[in-house]
Amino acid sequence: NAPTAMAFAPDGRLFVCQQSGQLRVIKNGALLATPFLTVTTDTADERGLLGLAFDPNFAANQFIYIYYTVTSSPRHNRVSRFTANGDVVVPGSEAIIFELDNLSAAFHNGGAIHFGSDGKLYIAVGDNGNSGHSQTLTTVHGKMLRINSNGTIPTDNPFYNTTTGNNRAIWAWGLRNPFTFAFQSGSSRMFINDVGQNTWEEINDGIAGSNYGWPTTE
Repeated sequence: NAPTAMAFAPDGRLFVCQQSGQLRVIKNGALLATPFLTVTTDTADERGLLGLAFDPNFAANQFIYIYYTVTSSPRHNRVSRFTANGDVVVPGSEAIIFELDNLSAAFHNGGAIHFGSDGKLYIAVGDNGNSGHSQTLTTVHGKMLRINSNGTIPTDNPFYNTTTGNNRAIWAWGLRNPFTFAFQSGSSRMFINDVGQNTWEEINDGIAGSNYGWPTTE
């Protein structure tokens, strides 16, 4: 119900996010009855469980990362790491990796997360319905972020020395709602799928430091 994202585990299982907060497993062609995990999440409009990624060293550490909207006040999106035990999560294994900025609108949350070939975790974040967010480096909204797997921020990020705090995670900006993105197989090349407003949908080359123009251009 209301699937928002999916990813294949290295062993071939397919994990599917449901907006309601359940991460489901399809194994050997069959949907397992028991969810891998369930998080309490705000499902208003475009909020909810929106993204997942497997650690590059998943075979050894069994780490899975998700992006979801927390229900505590103030509402915000969060990236957390969990540890797998077969087809279910290890109870109590949630480790909060990155807390995003507080939300006002319920839409334009972004939500896709993927590891690049550099071993860094990339996070797509929407402008939260405020187009002005996209053209300032004082908020992570309307951006593509890049962090280390433990939640720290790489010092070689393009704006690391000109911003502070979580904003040092900004890798690219000027995005409206990059709901999904992907890396070309076997490559570091990124494609960012940015949701347009009235006229255009965009597929952009993801390049460090780039400004994709929203809201000046669509």
